[in-house]
Amino acid sequence: MSAQDKDTNALVEGEELAAAAEAGELVFGETIDADTILPSTAADDTLVVTTVRLRAGQRKRAEAEARKRGLDLSELIRGWVDEGLAEVEDDYQVSAADLKRILAGLRRTG
Repeated sequence: MSAQDKDTNALVEGEELAAAAEAGELVFGETIDADTILPSTAADDTLVVTTVRLRAGQRKRAEAEARKRGLDLSELIRGWVDEGLAEVEDDYQVSAADLKRILAGLRRTG
């Protein structure tokens, strides 16, 4: 990088810092709590490793269902856990894919 490019970059950075300071986005000499400024990440959204032992037949059937739905096995199982918990909590929700399968089944029998 040439000396002129370095000077130009320094000028641009200086102007950006000045604009940030004018807008109140840059504060000197003050400690800022990052949690109040940065977007929070809910602990419930963090994926954690969980081991579940399935029988071989269960795993094969679940993998086949995941492929049919265009999901990986983990996504399918997380969806089943969500559905089960919603049912237990009387907040049951049906996915659009499940509704389509139900409607398709009704057309065949009706």
